[in-house]
Amino acid sequence: MNLDVAYRGKDEVGEGPTWDFRTQELFWVDVTQGLVHRLNPITTDYSSLKIGMHIGAIALFSKQLLVAAIRDGFATIDKTDGSIEYISRVLYEETIRFNDGKCDPVGRFIAGTMRYQPEQDTAALYSCNHKGEVREILGGVGLSNGLCWDANGNQLFYIDTLTKEIAIFEYDLSVGTLHNRRTLYAFAAYDGSPDGMTIDVNGNLWVALWGGGKVLCITPQARVIAEISLPVSQPTSVAFGGEKLDQLFITSANYQLNQAQQELEPLAGSLFVADVGVEGLREPIFGIGR
Repeated sequence: MNLDVAYRGKDEVGEGPTWDFRTQELFWVDVTQGLVHRLNPITTDYSSLKIGMHIGAIALFSKQLLVAAIRDGFATIDKTDGSIEYISRVLYEETIRFNDGKCDPVGRFIAGTMRYQPEQDTAALYSCNHKGEVREILGGVGLSNGLCWDANGNQLFYIDTLTKEIAIFEYDLSVGTLHNRRTLYAFAAYDGSPDGMTIDVNGNLWVALWGGGKVLCITPQARVIAEISLPVSQPTSVAFGGEKLDQLFITSANYQLNQAQQELEPLAGSLFVADVGVEGLREPIFGIGR
């Protein structure tokens, strides 16, 4: 698999890559710097917006707006100037924030939380619909992270980083509820910490390993069938993009790297792209779905 640098950057915590199939652009965020990036990989046209607060995840919405899980709730972000309008504020403590999230196949925005000092059973996973109605759908979380659905939307794959595993739930798409949790895959200590995740058309999961310097491809039968080694230690998340959805974009971080480590990892915080020989699924639009 060929790996290239799609954009050489210095994201402190690059995250949340999201491909807009309508404009053929990739959006991603820098969580702690409060930035939303946009890149056209063909023209190399790039822009960035500073929104003024921590941001965990974004999803597709209208021509002018993104929907986002910002530090304390759900909001829209104007693509032209970065202005924020709350859909619903959810959190009222300064010690907790929203982290990773995505739209489910019918367009609900599902996003989870984490403490700034993560602890098990202190966070949750929330659902926000197009009416702005928010409800908790999973409690007892430590550090809510990657999530994705199978092609039918009947299974949710989910990472709580503190558990070091991928969990799988039955997902009732009609009402957006979770049932029958089980462990699909448990990571070894040498793998690093599971972070962002996506799924391909064959049902295989692609997982970024923070601290492991790699992305693993894991089958629904819990077998590792591919590995992408990266020149950075902190890959954070993955998303399929490109005209055929057959390019895997990988975000990364330079979070808390000292000077010596940064000299060893000059590309830390950059955006990478790999030709993986398989297509992904199109990202749903908030309130509409696929």
